[in-house]
Amino acid sequence: MDAAAANRGALRSHISRIRETIERALNADTTLAERIRTLFREQGVTITSILTAFGFIVSTSVLAIQRGSGGVTPAPTPPTPGSQGTVTDWVKKQLKTLVGWLKTLAGKATAVLPGVIAVIVSWLLKTVGSVAVWLAEHLWALAVALVVAATAVYRNRL
Repeated sequence: MDAAAANRGALRSHISRIRETIERALNADTTLAERIRTLFREQGVTITSILTAFGFIVSTSVLAIQRGSGGVTPAPTPPTPGSQGTVTDWVKKQLKTLVGWLKTLAGKATAVLPGVIAVIVSWLLKTVGSVAVWLAEHLWALAVALVVAATAVYRNRL
């Protein structure tokens, strides 16, 4: 019991130090690289600091894209059955647009982020883009995934 209490106290102390580091990094007017450097210098390379650094990267990238593009434009509404295209064509077009956005984001991430982290984020975004391309070509897989997800949500609610 004494060892558990000591571990619990050490964990609380560690969590409070992490919170202080994050608050200091977020409130300071520094670049992303300086924030990540400060985080790893003060906390070391731990799973928590890596996840926090990834959160810094994602938030900085999203803010940069929003500022650069003037905000996110809403997606157009799907066509009605009587209009030119079908819903399938509209979904394919939207997924291909998503691929373009992800490729742009991957390019910006590579230019902005430090070395290894840039490679990891770029690979991740390219992989998500290739999944979106595959889904655009195989809409049946998207439909099956949506049905499985809806079934899982329905089961959890029951």
